[in-house]
Amino acid sequence: MRLHEGATAESLGLARILIFAIWAVYVLVDPIQRLALIPSELFHPFGVFQWLPTEFWTALLTPAGLLGLTLVCLALFVWAGIGLPAARWAAGAAVVCALVYLQVKKGFGGHFDHRELTLVYVTAALLLTPAWDAFAVRRPAARPRRQDVYRASLILLSLVVILQYVFIGAARMFIGGPGVFMGGTLQNWIENRNLRPNPFGFDIGTAFLDPVWAVPLDLLFLGGTILEIAAIIVLFLPPGWFKILFVVGFAVFHMSIFLLMNVAFPENIVLLLLFFDLAWPLRRMRRGHEDAGVAFVDPGNARATTVRQRAADASRISFEDRIDARGGLEFRAESGAIAEGEAARTEILYRTPGRLVAAWTRDRILRRRGPLRSDRSGVGRWLFGPVAS
Repeated sequence: MRLHEGATAESLGLARILIFAIWAVYVLVDPIQRLALIPSELFHPFGVFQWLPTEFWTALLTPAGLLGLTLVCLALFVWAGIGLPAARWAAGAAVVCALVYLQVKKGFGGHFDHRELTLVYVTAALLLTPAWDAFAVRRPAARPRRQDVYRASLILLSLVVILQYVFIGAARMFIGGPGVFMGGTLQNWIENRNLRPNPFGFDIGTAFLDPVWAVPLDLLFLGGTILEIAAIIVLFLPPGWFKILFVVGFAVFHMSIFLLMNVAFPENIVLLLLFFDLAWPLRRMRRGHEDAGVAFVDPGNARATTVRQRAADASRISFEDRIDARGGLEFRAESGAIAEGEAARTEILYRTPGRLVAAWTRDRILRRRGPLRSDRSGVGRWLFGPVAS
């Protein structure tokens, strides 16, 4: 199995942010308040939601109730996404809130489908992982974990997405096949979907209703089903162009359904990113700036002492006072590399949690070099005042 080799806590943390960002956008753009215009007598809860009293649903289906549900869900998604205190409990509450939200949407007709349920299952699986070990406002107490724990967690999340494709494709192949791929089945579905009211209004699919397109569309349908069943091989694909093209194939598959049938799967398309290590670009940015070292600080340089205070979380750096520190601040890495002044400040930023983007910007774009001034520039003093010594 090759998926997520080399995954880190940062990889899992970014996956967590991605998942809750999908939920936040889902809730923000959804016009659920319009359901208040429908008589509540037409609402029918499913499953365990039938145990809740009718008065609960009647209150929830008012404009105030729907707005409150939206705000509570959004607050929980943001809370769990950015990793505030008790984020794991907030994530558990977010799963429950998401199910209630989906029940409200589906209670007037329709059913829970894989577009929403896959996202629910991925979010629930996230609760079983150490997803808040990185990129969280309040990280849990440091605990020794094997690196494979993060890889296993990401494989679990990816497997949920993979299995939705495999199960749907296998069911279609072994229950409906081969007849479902013959006689213009996909063409009939395209016609049916284009006749239904929808919020998008694409009529591209109507251009393919001529009988001449029946066989090509059936073959396309068969090919899409084979692609769904073959999704399991994502677990074994090494990083590279073949894996990228394979995932792009799924994205094109979803976009084709959207354009031809007005059925959108934006959440599923974004979840395809779970097949990649989202922290890889960050490791690429940090490359060559990872080894530990010693920073020598001129105690008479106010900016240098400020750099030391702000780098208190940089566990790979030890600080020492030295009056003759070159450039006001000097950094010596274990590899033997030496940086002075502004360059030393950049190296310290590279090794300070949460400051990678600032370090990369100073290093690659601003190219800050030279000695570290003892105070801010004239413009900086005018905006922020002098550096406190």
